[in-house]
Amino acid sequence: MKRTLLLSIDIGTQSTRAALLTPTGEMVAGAGRGQEMETPQAGWAEQDPAMWWRNAVDCIQEAMAHAQATPDEVQAVGVSGQMHGTVPIGADGALLSHRVQLWCDKRGAALAEAFRRSPGAERASQLAGNPPLPSWIGFKIKWLQKYAPDLYAQTWKFLTPKDFINFRLTGEVATDYSEASGSFLMDVTQRAWSDELIGYLGLDRAKLPDIRRSSEVIGRVTREAAAATGLAAGTPVVAGGGDMMCTLLAAGLIEPGAASDITGTSSIFSVFTAAPVLDLRLMNLHHVTDGWTPFGITDTGGVALKWFKDNLCRHESAEAAARGVRVYALLDEYAAQTPPGSEGLLFFPYLLGERTLGTPYARAVFFGLTPRHGVPAMARAIMEGVTLELRRTLEIVEKAGHPVHTIYHSGGGAYSDLWSQIKADIYQKPVVTFANTEGGLLGAAILAGTGVGLYLDEREGARRCLRIRKRFTPDASTAKRYDHLFALFQELHDLFQKPFERLAKMP
Repeated sequence: MKRTLLLSIDIGTQSTRAALLTPTGEMVAGAGRGQEMETPQAGWAEQDPAMWWRNAVDCIQEAMAHAQATPDEVQAVGVSGQMHGTVPIGADGALLSHRVQLWCDKRGAALAEAFRRSPGAERASQLAGNPPLPSWIGFKIKWLQKYAPDLYAQTWKFLTPKDFINFRLTGEVATDYSEASGSFLMDVTQRAWSDELIGYLGLDRAKLPDIRRSSEVIGRVTREAAAATGLAAGTPVVAGGGDMMCTLLAAGLIEPGAASDITGTSSIFSVFTAAPVLDLRLMNLHHVTDGWTPFGITDTGGVALKWFKDNLCRHESAEAAARGVRVYALLDEYAAQTPPGSEGLLFFPYLLGERTLGTPYARAVFFGLTPRHGVPAMARAIMEGVTLELRRTLEIVEKAGHPVHTIYHSGGGAYSDLWSQIKADIYQKPVVTFANTEGGLLGAAILAGTGVGLYLDEREGARRCLRIRKRFTPDASTAKRYDHLFALFQELHDLFQKPFERLAKMP
């Protein structure tokens, strides 16, 4: 019997994945390919878009084979992707660079800081709904214009990672509101490219793609893409959305009162609001449905634990392999042996600097190390440090008049029950995880289904697919200790700022 399937593709930082899902959110089959991020200089982060496409093609083929799916069963395609990347495309459709700036690339920090001090900065921030940051697409393009002028001149359109995959699938260039809102080039009230903002940065409006609704069909799979992937030519492809926003959709962040903690490569704390919250300590992105998501982020959340595993846990990796378990599960086991507070060890998760709550020149710090501290305490301190950092955002959001009653935890970190309990204890609020932790894939599938009429709208699709796995209740006995550590965390954070900037000027 012919099935109704949705193909979802997620272009992450650490992997590219594809999956076939049913309209109720069950995954029929999936595949993934790992990929590395290059950091040729401090603050730089790059990948090759051609690698994303190769990996996407391989994953689509593998998922289709595992599901024994026929091309006509796939009703639509949705793509989710790491946000704020800047992919230059020539007028002939050629990829012009194989080393593009990623979301966490900070090379434009000096440009953003100079703009912050300029006369038009306050007006621009109001228009864009965001402070000027090197993460935004506009400042990445500005960096290319200044330091790679030939590449800038040759570029026909600048696309984000998921837009590049859509272009390879359909031959069409477009972006969506979630990505455009992260550019510092879109007017948040008009939801359109702003000539005034583009003018502030001195960029060319013609190099930006049209903005479409995330669930809108922007094109159909071409014959060439069909031959490469095994999909049917003519299969509808929607605009898709940024991975963070797709994950928020899948997590049910579609109404006021709920918050989301996404612990993936980065860690992001966000809430749902009808309009942007204009506080320079927060950032605002348009949702993949109607509405906005004010948020705070640490660019190295989950990846801080990965860094620790890769560089300092070789013995534990060997032990995990010998026991036939995931090394992260072993680190959980070890970290659970350490009491809350990691025996006075604090971790500041700034391997790639900060965005709005500190300097982009920040670096990671273990504070309070003693001979007693080993892998168990350090692993737990990383989990606690990432969560303490996100608690800063929670406090700002609630003081701005948006009380939070429940926090939805998703992303790779949600596989860890220990980390979810740590979050409940540090936030002192209930934390909920989901049966399907592949939020980006599920969110993109919901967008695809909405685009071809399988759901009334994105919210109805999210409600149909939501499956709660577990609830974590805060342990009141830890509140006093974590409040003490949180106050110390904030005090030390502020003291570190000037030394971080001095370190960046080391001759």
